[in-house]
Amino acid sequence: MPVKLDFTPERWEKLAKDWKAFWDGDLPRPMVVLEVYPRDDVESFVGWTQFIPHYPPATSDEEILDLCQHHLERMHWLGDAWPRWWPNFGPGIQAGFLGARVESSEATVWFKPPTPVIVDDLSLAYSPDNPWLQRAIGLLTQAFARWEDCVCLGQPDLGGNLDVLASFVTTQQLLYDVQDKPEKVLDLSRQLTGLWLRYYDIFDEIIAQTGRGTTDWGPCWYPGRGYMLQSDFSYMISPVMFRRFVLPDLEACCAQMDYGFYHLDGAGEVRHMDALLSLPRLRGVQWQPGAGTPRHPHWLPILKKIRDAGKLCQVYVTPEEALAIGRELGVKGFIFAIDPPSLTPEQGQAFLSQMAQENGLQGLQ
Repeated sequence: MPVKLDFTPERWEKLAKDWKAFWDGDLPRPMVVLEVYPRDDVESFVGWTQFIPHYPPATSDEEILDLCQHHLERMHWLGDAWPRWWPNFGPGIQAGFLGARVESSEATVWFKPPTPVIVDDLSLAYSPDNPWLQRAIGLLTQAFARWEDCVCLGQPDLGGNLDVLASFVTTQQLLYDVQDKPEKVLDLSRQLTGLWLRYYDIFDEIIAQTGRGTTDWGPCWYPGRGYMLQSDFSYMISPVMFRRFVLPDLEACCAQMDYGFYHLDGAGEVRHMDALLSLPRLRGVQWQPGAGTPRHPHWLPILKKIRDAGKLCQVYVTPEEALAIGRELGVKGFIFAIDPPSLTPEQGQAFLSQMAQENGLQGLQ
């Protein structure tokens, strides 16, 4: 089924040129990712769900991609947005690849141990026949065969090393284990990092065939190997523990890619900023304030610290917040992903014009 997208070869060329200049530090403006969803188009959402595990097991890859294509064909990509798709199995699907139970609803996905287990008895091993791994490989392979270079494909959300480990031993138990059995946790963490990189390479080999760069669950376009790394578990541990259990994983992953980013999620992770900013190969930080907290202008000191450290910074913002941040800190080095994406195309273009006008910019459209 040929895909019909509102995105020309000329826009692909400009997209690649502008994002490469951004990564190289040569772009005087921010990247503005503005995806306008067809929220009033009920037809495009019939049967569609963002989480792959929520489809009935008998649903074929082709049926899922039919629904995703129907959705893609009704979208508008403004500013520096682009046609993209990644197989969303929920945050931390590496646990599923390693044998964890995968449970889902329309709103989220959970990973649970197949049987009660403690870190001393936990065995982690790559299984090429794992059904969730095969599902992910099949979907990405079929997506490339169907869409070729019309859509940028992305990595599944593999999760962080301790997040995946917590899926097997439970979060509560892991909080005890990092204190009582640190060497065992370190050993398992190193194993998970190696497995993470193996899964990444499997998917990257498929994704790279598009010739349209790569992406993941975050709103970043990478000219080559890149990823939005994370460790949600780190919200609950000290900076000393972060440097011991998490930082080596991030360093190893960044060593295998040119565009490593980190998802800094909530005020509880701010205490790890100095460690993160010390990683020379980490290109940038995505700051997420967290639910129930003040919006982004409240966090200007954090955004400034990221930029002053020479890192790029990505935030989800309303148009008004993007403009406010630009007035206070300037716009270079920022990725503004407009959220919620409820603007009309006309409203989106008006915002881009205002952003360009206030900052004396060219290249936004």
